[in-house]
Amino acid sequence: MKNIKRIYLVILLVFQAGLIFSQKDFSFVYLPDMHLHFDSLNIGNFERIAAQVNALHPDFVLTGGDMIYTAKNVNDDKARLLFDLMDKEFKLFKMPVHMTMGNHENVGITGDATIDSSNVNWGKKMFIKRYNQRYYTFVYNGWKFFVLDGIKILVKQRNYTEGVDSVQVEWIKKELSTTDKKMPIIISIHPPLVSPEGITKYPSKIISANSAMVLDLFKDYNLKTVLEGHTHRYMFLYVNGIYYINGGSTEYGTDPFDFGFINVNIKNNTEDIKFLNLAGSNR
Repeated sequence: MKNIKRIYLVILLVFQAGLIFSQKDFSFVYLPDMHLHFDSLNIGNFERIAAQVNALHPDFVLTGGDMIYTAKNVNDDKARLLFDLMDKEFKLFKMPVHMTMGNHENVGITGDATIDSSNVNWGKKMFIKRYNQRYYTFVYNGWKFFVLDGIKILVKQRNYTEGVDSVQVEWIKKELSTTDKKMPIIISIHPPLVSPEGITKYPSKIISANSAMVLDLFKDYNLKTVLEGHTHRYMFLYVNGIYYINGGSTEYGTDPFDFGFINVNIKNNTEDIKFLNLAGSNR
């Protein structure tokens, strides 16, 4: 059995190496914090943004979490309506959509919700039933994307906190063990691993112990970019060959400086990353 596993691993790594050498140019859009809900201004804003995304002709859209607003303090019936709205609006995109889970996609987890953990759709359960997974990887043109769930539910406190859970950490280790170390990697996670709040506010931390531990898992691999959301702030950092990008927000009413989304073009295996500011000049 061990020999079979070794043979499988060798075949997988050879296949991934082949993908690396056959990489093609591609582009994608990163959209965190849309906060879709039943409001005409909100819906109209989103539909204009969807048209702008389509005009760019990216290969796919990657969301950064908080696609809806909000499932965390309602029952499963109301949450279902929000997910139905999201599904309807996402059909406007003319390309595939890969979703990252945010705090607002967790159903009924706060103290003012009328359901609790005994409900079959509580917490992450409805999202998983509808969309199959809360964390996953996918490979596109030789680049590997790790889409992570950065929300931990505090059941007794009827609340949540940020962080990657231990089950997911073990999954990341296993997934990396079958990943060629030269393969370019992009992480998407809703709450920041490197936070803009730590730069602008005292005593907020730029990086938490959990974030440092998660990033450390990738230290011997070709991590290129970390894409984040949650703060509704735009941040562009380039440290030790890695981009740390907080993508702002496309929610109606976002501060003009942060109102926009990220457009990533991969050309000749190199990233060209731009924040497309919807209220003014692009950066």
